Amino acid sequence: MNELRFDGDIGTFTVNVREGSLWIHRALGTHSLELQLEVVVPESEGAGKVLQLETDLFAHRDAAARAWLGSAAHTLAFVPGGVQRPILRFLLTGAQILALEEQRIGDLSLELDVRGVLPQATGYAGGSQATEHIAVAESRWRQQLAGLGRSLGVEMTIPFPGDDGPGRAAADFLREAQRQLGGNEIDAAMLQTRKALETIKNTSGWNWPGKKDKGQITADERWALVRSALEDQASGAMHTDPGTKDHTYTRAEAEVLIAATAALLRLLF
Repeated sequence: MNELRFDGDIGTFTVNVREGSLWIHRALGTHSLELQLEVVVPESEGAGKVLQLETDLFAHRDAAARAWLGSAAHTLAFVPGGVQRPILRFLLTGAQILALEEQRIGDLSLELDVRGVLPQATGYAGGSQATEHIAVAESRWRQQLAGLGRSLGVEMTIPFPGDDGPGRAAADFLREAQRQLGGNEIDAAMLQTRKALETIKNTSGWNWPGKKDKGQITADERWALVRSALEDQASGAMHTDPGTKDHTYTRAEAEVLIAATAALLRLLF
């Protein structure tokens, strides 16, 4: 067990993460990682009856570094000399869980920093920090991920080229498309995506296959065909041709166009 040590006659609180208590659940648009602490309270009237817990959860990035995952706070009411078992909840995105999987080798290893404050203490309210090491067996962790079902999906991110070249311009168009999509401006978002596709066309170096037989088309020429098909779909948001004049594009269609264009951008920059 770890200890939260306080001044004077207040005493020492011992804390540990209960074995097997870590669990991950589906939440609305995110995931809730839960774990249960066991807090042993000293026989001391000077501590008061409330302990404020502040916690930070970390994953191991490599042998010498940790990556922050999230924070959770909990106000714990207690009786001196008793044992309390509060549940902490951390919200994790799909991208964070996928990143955990990318760096995990075997069992999942996490660390939890725990700090305590006693607002009703007779002396100094702050105390020392404790660090709990958490290990979850690979089989159990994989079973939990499988239980998330379709809520755990791959999240498409837009590349961020470091210079001011055409790659940066295309990425800026896509970010503007995402911003407009956030305001439910579907057609405007698609037209920004079309600008990104035009930028890719002018800078990709992918040759147009012309009238080649299908089996003779090179890989680069096939990417040119993919890009052209995406641009045709995005151009439909102008509604200037009979085929799209009366069509109302959905948010899902705009999201697919943005994600597909971002994927093409990854090939080039």
